[in-house]
Amino acid sequence: MQTLSVRSPTLLEFLSKVLKSHFLSSEAQTALIIHLVEANLCGIDSHGLQQIIGYDKSLKSGRINPKPQIKIISQRPSLIRIDADAAPGQYAAKFAMEMAIEAASKTGIAVVGVTNSNHFGVAGYYTRMATEAGMIGFATTDTNAVDLAPFGGKVAKLGNNAISWGIPTGTNKPVIIDMAAGAVSGGKVKHFAYQDLEIPLGWGITAEGKPTNNPWEVAVNIPASYKGSGLAFISDLLCGPLLGTTTAMFKNKAIHDAANGTGHLLWVLDVAAWTDRKQFEQEVQKAISSLKATPRIQAEEPIYYPGELEVITREERLQTGIPVPLVLVETLTTHFGQNIISEYFR
Repeated sequence: MQTLSVRSPTLLEFLSKVLKSHFLSSEAQTALIIHLVEANLCGIDSHGLQQIIGYDKSLKSGRINPKPQIKIISQRPSLIRIDADAAPGQYAAKFAMEMAIEAASKTGIAVVGVTNSNHFGVAGYYTRMATEAGMIGFATTDTNAVDLAPFGGKVAKLGNNAISWGIPTGTNKPVIIDMAAGAVSGGKVKHFAYQDLEIPLGWGITAEGKPTNNPWEVAVNIPASYKGSGLAFISDLLCGPLLGTTTAMFKNKAIHDAANGTGHLLWVLDVAAWTDRKQFEQEVQKAISSLKATPRIQAEEPIYYPGELEVITREERLQTGIPVPLVLVETLTTHFGQNIISEYFR
């Protein structure tokens, strides 16, 4: 695999440049580009730079509103419903998590539901926000298009939904589990394609329902066993019917309205409302130490706790740069033009 190494400030500049013509509000643009760069820094390349082409198309088509006016639909002390006004999902979900943290600091617990939104990127980004406030966070989302087959099926009926939990540790290294309901996310399949790599059998199937190693042939994603299939269905129900819309299988991506937009559910628990926060964090750290000290099947392979690899990768990439596959650079060139790409990717 051939790559270019790009520094994070350069990537931020590039994203700002390509989004300039869409005249996004400063809040929406900042939330979007910082989220994308953070995804790449943490090694979640499936949700970083490669997503900008899709967002550019969605801004051009009107699916994403560049100047959203997010409004509260209903509110109780611990329950808030938000209409995102077709905002970039990264802006809408960040806005929602900030509201959830503020509400939970008063009531001990808060749940915020978002409708009329778009793809929100890395679910763990939002649960990390909760941990930075000393709270436990949960985030999940549906999709406005289905790309995941139910367990045993060969036709997509579910969203390949993201699910994340975040647990504070009292350090800048929280416990963050962030996973797709599929064997992997659809974005990861595409990232393998950009790296010119084969995918393992079991990640996806062709339009004819046949297993494939070729990421370009994947038409339907495969769930992470019956458990992933069940979790995807639950997220579809929580982020659709519970929030007043419908499940992803009944949403029409071609229609740009609130009923067919993406939904998110974010939940925050203030640890201090339940127990002593410092004692809790110490117990979490003790559990992490014990987990990592587990006798290993392969002595040379370390045991990581959820979220640890992302922290390590971020520290490395801040120093060495973000590896960008040349195939992705070529795809960006085709979409945005040689002049702008050559300015940032050399």
